Amino acid sequence: MLANIYLHYVLDNWFDVIVKRQCKGECYLIRYCDDFVCCFQNQYEAKIFKQRLEERFAKYGLELAGEKTKILEFGRFARHNRKARGERKPDTLDFLGFTFYCGMDGKREFFRCRVKTSKKKFRSKIKAMKEWIKAHRAMPLELIFKTVNAKLRGHYQYYGVTDNTREVKNFLVQTKWLLYKWLNRRSQKRSYTSDTFFNGLLRTFPLLEPSIKVSLFYR
Repeated sequence: MLANIYLHYVLDNWFDVIVKRQCKGECYLIRYCDDFVCCFQNQYEAKIFKQRLEERFAKYGLELAGEKTKILEFGRFARHNRKARGERKPDTLDFLGFTFYCGMDGKREFFRCRVKTSKKKFRSKIKAMKEWIKAHRAMPLELIFKTVNAKLRGHYQYYGVTDNTREVKNFLVQTKWLLYKWLNRRSQKRSYTSDTFFNGLLRTFPLLEPSIKVSLFYR
């Protein structure tokens, strides 16, 4: 909380009062706790800002995370401009557990920023689910499935956004296989075949199906 308040004055107010007034092009700041993204219409202004940001942070005893700090070309003109220069497609951006990438709306053929669960976050979420199921596989089945459904609900609430249906469904699929693996290790004797598990136990204790909770479409 203190760090959040600190950055409000060190970064947010400075960006709104000073940086925006000195930029010729559009510029925006999106911040959540100590993670933030700055958007600039002009590339040269982004480079100048990065240098000034490092200096300002140093003044207040802060520093940027080098592995997470970079300038990349992104937006509705990025794909066209990079293609004209003979360069690869635009880089992606990881922010708050999502990967943002340049896409197109297939029906209306205009640029749209698309999102999906970042690979790093997906792996960590699957690992956490595996560790929980492994550690609690001896619990009563009703309680296991109740808790797993609560975890799935939380995952869907956060990652169930436009364009991310496939990744959210994949999380459910991986969870099913984790349950199948570790519930078969409740004792020395194997408890389920794939048929008795997927067509039997999962019908008795159904898992929540994913759905889109937040639409990112705008008009």
